Amino acid sequence: MRKLLTLPLIRPEQRDVINNTHLSLGYIYYELGYYPEATAHFRRISPEHEAFPHALLAVSWAAIKQNDYQTAVITLNELIKNHDEAQFGEEAHFLLGQCYLQMGFYDFAFKEYDLISQRYPEANGIAERVVEVQLGLRQQEQEMEKLKVQLLVLESKLLTTINLDKTVPKYIKEEHDRLARQQEQLIASIVSERKLFEEASQIIELLQQEMERKESRKQWHAYAEYGKARSLFLKGMPK
Repeated sequence: MRKLLTLPLIRPEQRDVINNTHLSLGYIYYELGYYPEATAHFRRISPEHEAFPHALLAVSWAAIKQNDYQTAVITLNELIKNHDEAQFGEEAHFLLGQCYLQMGFYDFAFKEYDLISQRYPEANGIAERVVEVQLGLRQQEQEMEKLKVQLLVLESKLLTTINLDKTVPKYIKEEHDRLARQQEQLIASIVSERKLFEEASQIIELLQQEMERKESRKQWHAYAEYGKARSLFLKGMPK
């Protein structure tokens, strides 16, 4: 993977490969416990790249692992301010609470934990909602299978249409023209079915993300309640 980073940039799409390579190497170094090396790769990811918010979150985790809570606070606030609150909010606010707790800012820590409790749904009822999302996901997968079959049928029909020579008799030429029109209709149908297939794929991806998000909320809410209690306890301790 490191060799990929040494390749010359010839085409614009190579930048996407470079950014994803930095992200992957960052995660590998992080798992190995080489946090400075991981951070160096995460910080090489372009702010315009879709992986940038993930890199910010990873930089925050790496900073926390090194007890560098000030850096973590800066990157977490950037993440919360500029990127998808629904996707990163709970984890980012929880980590901010952890940083403030370690820095002795107990009121700030309590505020971050309490924000999770107030802004996001409680664990009660999450399991039922996850089941609903899973059911919807299965239904969408079944629709996807139907679309696959329909596409195969249409494409097989398209392959069976024949291309006749124009020097054949008139009645054959007319049949040829009819087949040509049918071919055009089949192509239009395939394009339409392919569009439905792609839309269904996007729906399934969104459902999967929503399911993962709802599953994680059970944990973040419980962690936040513990964090609030911990903040109040440490704040009340004698100096």
